[in-house]
Amino acid sequence: MSEELTAYVRRWNELRPLLDEIRDKETRQTDTATSIQMMHQAFRLALRDLPPRESSGLVEWQRYMERWRRG
Repeated sequence: MSEELTAYVRRWNELRPLLDEIRDKETRQTDTATSIQMMHQAFRLALRDLPPRESSGLVEWQRYMERWRRG
């Protein structure tokens, strides 16, 4: 591992307790009911503006892999 990468990882490890504290504080302060309501509204708008596709990326990937497997 290069010295620069080692220093980067060391710095993140040093900051971990502070970052954990910030995450925990933000989690405790989150209004879960309001967040769910906002996400529900966003989901309804997405359904209205972006109708479901006939296929998903997963289905397309599976088709591609099947063609690849057959050669």
